[in-house]
Amino acid sequence: MGKVDGSILLKNGLIVDGTGEKGYVGDLLIEGEKIKNISKTPLDIDCRAVDCSGLVIAPGFIDAHSHMDWVLAMEGFEKLKIPYTAQGCTTFVTGNCGYSPGGFRPDSEYVNMIRLGADRSFDIDWSAMEGYFNHVEKVGLSHNIIHLVGHGTTQISMRGLKTSPLDKDEMKELLGLLEEAMDQGAAGVSFGLGYEPGMFFSTDEIKEVARLVKKKNKIVTVHGRVYSFVSAFYRERGGTPHNVLSLQEMIDVARETGVRMQYSHLMFAGTITHPTYKQCLEVLDQAISDGVDIMTDTYPYHCGNSVINVILPPWFLANIPANYHDSDALARVERGLDNMSRNVGFGYNHVQVTFANHPDFNPYNGMFVDEIADRLGISPAMVVLELSEKTNGRARILNHNYSDMEIIDALIAHPACLFMTDAVASPEGVQNPAAFGTFPLLLQYARDRNLLPLEQAVRKMTGATAERFNIGDRGFLKEGLAADVTVFDWENIKDNNTVTETDQEPTGIEAVFINGRQVKKDGQVDGSISPGKVIRT
Repeated sequence: MGKVDGSILLKNGLIVDGTGEKGYVGDLLIEGEKIKNISKTPLDIDCRAVDCSGLVIAPGFIDAHSHMDWVLAMEGFEKLKIPYTAQGCTTFVTGNCGYSPGGFRPDSEYVNMIRLGADRSFDIDWSAMEGYFNHVEKVGLSHNIIHLVGHGTTQISMRGLKTSPLDKDEMKELLGLLEEAMDQGAAGVSFGLGYEPGMFFSTDEIKEVARLVKKKNKIVTVHGRVYSFVSAFYRERGGTPHNVLSLQEMIDVARETGVRMQYSHLMFAGTITHPTYKQCLEVLDQAISDGVDIMTDTYPYHCGNSVINVILPPWFLANIPANYHDSDALARVERGLDNMSRNVGFGYNHVQVTFANHPDFNPYNGMFVDEIADRLGISPAMVVLELSEKTNGRARILNHNYSDMEIIDALIAHPACLFMTDAVASPEGVQNPAAFGTFPLLLQYARDRNLLPLEQAVRKMTGATAERFNIGDRGFLKEGLAADVTVFDWENIKDNNTVTETDQEPTGIEAVFINGRQVKKDGQVDGSISPGKVIRT
């Protein structure tokens, strides 16, 4: 056979194809953007060959819940995308937690509120989802993206942060904008029910959107109202934990509407909340047993990425900016914040400011709220409130004490739990370790803690995620599918992050291919290559 130009032959690796079936030693031929051939017997092809002896050849890892959408839209920030390639990620599911860079009312007067998602001055010269897709394709994509349309930003584009229920005409417009985004290729709708304006969106309103998504055969993803034992969202006290009520509320939505639902990043804020994980998994298992189409996802760290307003109660956020200067409201919210530690085991010492994005607080990036309070000589509650006011609630934080190893073990092993980062790499401040080491650490735990066999661990971050989001052309190693491939060392793969060093490259990711282009080779990521695609579903 003559030399095959542009082809790459991966030889002698353990083929783990994303289906969960037992792996086998074989060869895989990439030709152009596709997987041309997979064989248990050696392929004799005259082309560039990569010896994968002792290594796993797997589908490229799919991040089931990413916040990289704005970063992908900005030119000149390749260094923020490299950590994901370095950990084997080839595809992002973006537009999560109710926020997305598309699906807006044309010529919205509230575009400045939407632009806050970029954490910097950023021109938005589009409104429709198709406009965002065209923009990122023009900029050039380092990775593939599947994009959800965020209910929150769509509603903000219509009426800002107004907290009253939508009237009939507003609901009609909202549904129209969401439908248009899905018709243009968005994979479904995301809700951020812990953030404005999602926290003010009623269960009945959620059901209306869910029925539309069901009609389109798409998916609803939900940042739940509550991830703690008790909260300001539900009046019930002394009965069912509030995080369980939050999960049950969304199960009821999925049960009644028949929509496919992803309950995002199942986490447990505070030591008192931790034991409720068993009840949450029991509720989830019962719903699935009843035929409700619901799953969840997780990362392997005890901390989670968010913004400062997530720890403020809905009643306070419903009347800002006035409440920032109302002595009664300030006294009430300070009492509530001070009681967090006693009520749920989550306090100021667990809230780390990673990127304040304001000159008054940027010197304290990386510090915890109680430490900043000591430095400034003010109460911790006032640190939270000043950060909220000065950054329009968008100061980035890492909330710690979201889980323990018992919880992480249970979620990694649970059959209805997919894998994701819930992260975004930041141009400044302290990094979320999830942006650098999630997938290697998940594999490391699966191996060292005997949580999952190799094939099942790979399936959760590839084929199962592709199936969940209706991605038809990747997630598996099959002839004719897109050549997204990650080659790694199962025996030695390791996350190298620590509590203080959260931006370390992992060990064991040997090669990464996106649409047939090799983007990691010999331990180095080539950030100049833009092989990614928009995946319209």
